[in-house]
Amino acid sequence: RHAGRRACTLSPMNLPARLFDALLATEASTALRALDATGELTSLVPELEAGRGFVQPELHYYDVLGHNMAAVAALDAALGPGDGNRELREALAWIDLDETLERGIEDVPLLALIRLSALLHDVAKPATAIFEEGRLRFPRHGPRGAELMRERLPALGFGPAATDFVARMIRYHLRPGELIKNGPASDKAVRKFVSDLDGHVLPLMLVNLSDGMATRG
Repeated sequence: RHAGRRACTLSPMNLPARLFDALLATEASTALRALDATGELTSLVPELEAGRGFVQPELHYYDVLGHNMAAVAALDAALGPGDGNRELREALAWIDLDETLERGIEDVPLLALIRLSALLHDVAKPATAIFEEGRLRFPRHGPRGAELMRERLPALGFGPAATDFVARMIRYHLRPGELIKNGPASDKAVRKFVSDLDGHVLPLMLVNLSDGMATRG
């Protein structure tokens, strides 16, 4: 049994049906690429278009938009059938992963919101890009992306709780690495991490995992 593997034909509230269906497709990354091919994806989320052709530093293989898409593909691989799924589930054996992903926020399945967060996690990189000491950097692209999507998602029909969830995922997607940058995280830092995420630690870790996997594809 895999959460989110059933087709959905009706979207909750006033969400764009094709976007909602793509986020719950068996292979969400393929469905989102199909939406992008028609221009519908960036019509719904214009902020994504700036990432098309926006070349990233050598660590990355893809441009910004390609990396965002690859993050969804990485999430598909980690949660779908195959070795990636087995490895993740063994590592999280103490959690009922299916039950967690089948929960909803304002009638939107958590899996769809995590995939949307992966798609949007670097949406503000083009807007925040600067050259510093000869290197291309993207300072505060997480917080800026969260700000942009707090405006965009309600316009697409997402409610305040679902919007807040995705915005937190975008804002803090680099936080796990920052926590241990200078060694083991303190109890105080961990408690603040949990509080900043409103308790949604597992979804954030899945977005962070997908981001890392998507650097090279």
